[in-house]
Amino acid sequence: MQLKEALAAALRGARAHQGLSYDELAGATHRTYVGMLEQARANPTLEKLDEIAEYLGLDLLTMVTLALAAQGNEPPSNVLQRTALRVREFEATGGWQLVEEQFSGGKLIKRSQGKPKQPLNAESVRALKAQGLDKKTIAERLGLARSTVQKYWNT
Repeated sequence: MQLKEALAAALRGARAHQGLSYDELAGATHRTYVGMLEQARANPTLEKLDEIAEYLGLDLLTMVTLALAAQGNEPPSNVLQRTALRVREFEATGGWQLVEEQFSGGKLIKRSQGKPKQPLNAESVRALKAQGLDKKTIAERLGLARSTVQKYWNT
């Protein structure tokens, strides 16, 4: 099942649980948009989904959890347990610290335009080159495009 369809089911169920009609949900968004979402004909932004969830007495995480549970045909509590485990792993391996470093004074730090640089890729290419591997082998081993390996080859 597509995530869009699972979200449609979750929205229908949450709206029915609250006993709300399309018109009554219009406090969060336009009635026809609710219909499009519930027919899996539209993809909401996170901000819009958050507004709809709040109007339904839920929050964004709960709404996404319900959709993922519907998609995987499993209880929402299982989805949350798996998510909690992944979040703990993400924190334990330093991922959350990297997210926090993206802010300064509560504002997102601007980055230069273009693709972000991948210093680990450059280091890995140089290390494998020092071991005598050729560009093709390095690209395959690291899962990089040959052009990326070429870019880091002489740095």
